Amino acid sequence: MQSQNQQNIKFNNTKLVLKIIKDNYNADISRADIAKITHMSATSISRIVDILISESLVKEGAYVNSDRVGRKGTGLKANDDGLITAGVSIDSDNVSMCIMDFSDRIIASRTIALEYRPYEPEEILNLIGSMYRFLCLEIPYAKEQIESVGISCIGNIDYKKNIIYFAPQFGWSNIDFGERAGHIFQKPIFMENDIKAAIMSLVHQEKKYLKEDVTYLSIGTGVGSATMFQGKIARGNNNAFGEVGHVIIQPKGRKCDCGQRGCVQTTLTRNSLIEECREEGHNITRVEQIYELYRSKTDWTVKLIDKTAGDLAVLIRNLVYMYNTNYILIGGAMIMDFPELFELAKEKLTGLIHTNLLSDLNIIRVKTRNNSMAGAAFIAQANSMHERLLEMV
Repeated sequence: MQSQNQQNIKFNNTKLVLKIIKDNYNADISRADIAKITHMSATSISRIVDILISESLVKEGAYVNSDRVGRKGTGLKANDDGLITAGVSIDSDNVSMCIMDFSDRIIASRTIALEYRPYEPEEILNLIGSMYRFLCLEIPYAKEQIESVGISCIGNIDYKKNIIYFAPQFGWSNIDFGERAGHIFQKPIFMENDIKAAIMSLVHQEKKYLKEDVTYLSIGTGVGSATMFQGKIARGNNNAFGEVGHVIIQPKGRKCDCGQRGCVQTTLTRNSLIEECREEGHNITRVEQIYELYRSKTDWTVKLIDKTAGDLAVLIRNLVYMYNTNYILIGGAMIMDFPELFELAKEKLTGLIHTNLLSDLNIIRVKTRNNSMAGAAFIAQANSMHERLLEMV
């Protein structure tokens, strides 16, 4: 038992030191700086750093100023090619893939649009296999250097068994997608729900979020959310925490494909807006037409978007009272392409939330795309790094 505890301490200390070095990639940090941050002895820090260097996860750089006057320490950085991973995002609109290095830089990426039709799992697997072979030709590394692949997918995912419980947009149910992907990539596979993968990317882009309570709400072809408390993803039973697409906000609203009426999916998604317009007799085929008509102040679109913004405000209110995080990040294609919807919904929140909750609530529009893709690569990186550290200690 004592030996096991010592092993755990050694593992956690090594993981902490590596995290500090990675988080300070663009800053000057030395062994002495790390000792000061961690309150560990200089000897212990040097031993850990030497191991990380020998495993090619960390490299030494130029001399940097240390705490002691007149003395300089050797700068440390994460080794760019120390751990290369791939990230895949499978959405109903498109499939995206990237290759990421250990400095968290995307060195190659590609997106392929999907047709509006059902896809068999093997079709998507063959597609991402082709994308992978294409990207491997673009990167300055051998394919063998890619250690693992993260795959994010819409729907409910068993992230431990790499099984897609269900992805209703594709009509998939109980698909052993990870095992099949492993045969194609010949690498370890780590799967996750697309929104949970996206929040992983967002907190790595803005590392202060790792110490906060954060909810991410995505609105596009579908609606979903994910929450992290102090850097840990909230999963709930069956990894379904945050599946808000079928929360009812209009009890007498439009019929949803789940059989109920007034679900979020029936009022906030791109397709639901188009369908609502067509039901009212407007010749709309693309959601961009609605945006253009709203911006030209066409009367019926002003009323439609005002109602839609009200529904979004109600959903945000529900997230505030359900999860009570101090940050709510809102993104997805609808918010990226139509920021007016975000701003109008934010205005409507004033009368919906108690002032004590609203005063320290940060509601932020996400301005980056492909977050699920990058998040999948981060998930692969975190899992591979964990395995590497276990072997080292």
